[in-house]
Amino acid sequence: ENGDLEKVSSLELPDLEITPDVGLLHPLLSNYAANPKSYVSWRLSSECKELAKQQKFKLAPNDAPRVAVLLYRKHVITNQRYIQDLIRYFELEGIVPIPVFINGVEAHTIVRDWLTSQREIDGVSKGVISRDSTYKPNEATSVDAIVSTIGFPLVGGPAGSMEAGRNVDVASQLLKSMDVPYVVASPLLLQSIPMWKSNGVLGLQSVVLYSLPELDGAIDTVVLGGLVGDKIALVPERVRKLCSRLKGWIDIRKTPPSERKVSIMIYGFPPNVGAVGTAALLDVPNSLENILKRLHRE
Repeated sequence: ENGDLEKVSSLELPDLEITPDVGLLHPLLSNYAANPKSYVSWRLSSECKELAKQQKFKLAPNDAPRVAVLLYRKHVITNQRYIQDLIRYFELEGIVPIPVFINGVEAHTIVRDWLTSQREIDGVSKGVISRDSTYKPNEATSVDAIVSTIGFPLVGGPAGSMEAGRNVDVASQLLKSMDVPYVVASPLLLQSIPMWKSNGVLGLQSVVLYSLPELDGAIDTVVLGGLVGDKIALVPERVRKLCSRLKGWIDIRKTPPSERKVSIMIYGFPPNVGAVGTAALLDVPNSLENILKRLHRE
């Protein structure tokens, strides 16, 4: 027993690595960035460009759209490869990712304290928008869109209430102030890729990815992949689709309203039986008229 104890006591243990509760990461970054402002400063630096050149890593141009990406800290700690792959795809598709990992419950505090937009900055300078007192100007950065790979309600995340709409007012006010596209895009954590391709998004995942975020103000959602064995994998075509849609949402905001083209799809099934525009307990014709009037005004 004493011999075994001596063997154990002589073992050299590796240095303890502490991962912060929240932080930012990048395949070219040797450690975690403490906040979005310092991350963006590094990402646009000549140091980053030199590292990319050495490692033959393609970076998006510095003037490309900047998109905040909310990630699970657990997946960062367990070295899930899809995290690094997602960042690489964003760069390849001409988007500067700002990847923030969180435990899940801090999503709204990241948006509130660490992220802003040009519209919000202009509104604050004109006195028509006021930020929360917790906002950290020395740590925050401006973004053109927000992508959550977590889903769930923005306030509380997986640990929040699943009661529909419970914290919608808080979430919608944060997103309204920034006024940038909010998209939920994630690999499926409970379905394999073949199962998803044959059956679509099933059960609780559809609530997590579609219903709850939509109440907060999410305008789009894209499934990015699913399980391959016990690993999470991306489908490259789906990530390209996400990036294309993000650039589309960002570009259309720069297009004058009078030049935007909008299509409206109306329910009409079964065909040829007068079912166009019918919906249980909904007044589709009047709703359509109100939408068209507002589009004309704006």
